Amino acid sequence: MVNKLVTFALLGFLAIFQSMLVQADDNATASIESLLEMNRNIEGEFRQVTYDEKGKQLQVSEGVFLLAKPNQFVWDSVTPFAQRIISDGKYITVWDVDLEQATKKPLSGAVGNSPAALLGQPSADVLPHYDVSTLGAEKFRLAPKDDQDLFQALTLSFRDKVISAMSILDTLGQTTVIEFKNVETHEGVAKENFVLDLPANVDVIVEGQ
Repeated sequence: MVNKLVTFALLGFLAIFQSMLVQADDNATASIESLLEMNRNIEGEFRQVTYDEKGKQLQVSEGVFLLAKPNQFVWDSVTPFAQRIISDGKYITVWDVDLEQATKKPLSGAVGNSPAALLGQPSADVLPHYDVSTLGAEKFRLAPKDDQDLFQALTLSFRDKVISAMSILDTLGQTTVIEFKNVETHEGVAKENFVLDLPANVDVIVEGQ
């Protein structure tokens, strides 16, 4: 159950991320929009920790990631279990290596207005779905306007205009904190990076068709 919650928190991709809040004005919204656009072609490493509602640590995972517009990403969890999440821009596939099982679904249905959409889709299309508050020069809190969303709040932090952390508070009171490190920008990568060649023994479940 924890693994599924962590996966959703990422795609909840990816993943997307409290103190006294000041309601964001147009300048703050423009600021985060600009920062998000700067972080759509990036790669690096991540450390992801999930806590329960009492602050007890439930799970830690580490790995590497690659983002490339439009809507393409790879999220490879190396420890404690191997899991690969890949979006080719149209479909997203979640491959649980040890379980020899993969789930494939349309990207729009899998992500919707989730945190992963913040880094995968144009920020001008995504930000209208959130109430934005600023916590500092490069730190923002986003609360979904839709009550049906499965998370309560998302905090995004940047350092020198590069994304450094994402914190997601879900509706169960659990918090997932993702720290990014060794983040580098790129000018674009080959589409082959977002094609998942699954072994023959993997059971593939296709949803949304």
